[in-house]
Amino acid sequence: MNRHSLRARLTLWYTVTLVVVLMLFAGDVLLVQQRLGLRRMDRELDTVEATLANVFREELRELDDPPTAAMEARNDIASLGPAIAILDRRGSPLAVQLNGLSLDELVPQRDQSPVRTVRAGGVAWRVHARAEQFGDVAATFVIARPLTDIAREQNEVREAVLVVIPLALLLAGLGGWWLASVGLRPVREMSRRAASIPLGGLEDLGAPPRDAELGQLARAFNGLVARLRSALQTQRQFMADASHELRTPVSVIRTAADVALSRDHREETEYREALAMTGAQARRLGRLVEDMLVLARADAGAYPLQPVDLYLSDVVEECRSLVDVLAAERGITVTSSGPRDVPVRGDEELLRRLLVNLLQNAVQHSPRGGAVSVDVSPNGSHVYVRVRDSGGGIPEPDRARIFDRFVQLDASRRTEGTGLGLPIAKWIADVHHGSLSLESTGPAGSTFCVVLPLAGAL
Repeated sequence: MNRHSLRARLTLWYTVTLVVVLMLFAGDVLLVQQRLGLRRMDRELDTVEATLANVFREELRELDDPPTAAMEARNDIASLGPAIAILDRRGSPLAVQLNGLSLDELVPQRDQSPVRTVRAGGVAWRVHARAEQFGDVAATFVIARPLTDIAREQNEVREAVLVVIPLALLLAGLGGWWLASVGLRPVREMSRRAASIPLGGLEDLGAPPRDAELGQLARAFNGLVARLRSALQTQRQFMADASHELRTPVSVIRTAADVALSRDHREETEYREALAMTGAQARRLGRLVEDMLVLARADAGAYPLQPVDLYLSDVVEECRSLVDVLAAERGITVTSSGPRDVPVRGDEELLRRLLVNLLQNAVQHSPRGGAVSVDVSPNGSHVYVRVRDSGGGIPEPDRARIFDRFVQLDASRRTEGTGLGLPIAKWIADVHHGSLSLESTGPAGSTFCVVLPLAGAL
């Protein structure tokens, strides 16, 4: 038996618990049995005491001599076997039958209870005392009997307990082992099935068992398997898309280099064209690798945030200035509106990247001579940042894909971006306890809305 197995530990704890319960039960049985025995003895002594008093009363009527009446009453009751003492008003004995007790042990003192237990000669005695008045005669009747019968009954109970408890523990241990085996059988079956589940397939543990706990375990495991498969699928898709996106600039760089070096002598302009093409593709490759690194670290939860208190309007103005250069080349105007000094708390570098990505996306999808606007609108505990472009809108089938990685809806602009700008922007909004969504789109343009909590709202 593996002492570290769950089945062994369950059996051990079950047996230990049963030992404690049985010991407490045995102690309670002994205590109750003793109390019941004392109650029975008290009832018997009360009966004998009442009989002795009645006999003394009758003898006193006939003889009118308390000592003689006491002797006669004692003789009538002596056959019942108790120790007897009949005392007069002053406590002097009128008649006694000690049965091995001394008079001092039998007769209660003033500070002692009339019903008590005494020990004499290694034997416990139950003693009752009662005072009664018979006209001008007062008498105290003291009756005592040994508790040997009760002691014998308790010894018999102890012997029974010493025999029954080990047998019960043996049977309980075997039963506990069997119950643990039966109870853990579904867990072992789940473990066997879990070990055979292929990570790339669709199998899981199947329908949860009817047991509440096992069903909860099965549902949790199935959910874990589903999340692992989703993460693996996302990773595989990411690697496939990354490989596809990286292949294009690498191929262009290699082809440009091979063409430039295919002849011993070329004109300076040809070399410059090759180097310009190589530089452009290297820059695109650098942006792609940087964006992939950000998303990979975000997926792993290892991107270090450095939150600070800042004014969002200042970040918006700074990002608008950065995008103005790209916008000027296209003849696009970029404007901003909204109140100043809107406080937020977040990673300034990431928030800047979020806004730059949205603005660059808006500029790239706006026609030449178009307009892009940024509006900052505080509302309650949040601030809304809306970026509007003047493009042709996003087709209905593509609206659900715009936040997927490496998605570029306009094939003519593939060289201008990586397809990771919007996914990175959405992650930045989420990690700041906010959100990014496509608020509206149509022939007049699209509007992306960023919602961020104001400073102190979290």
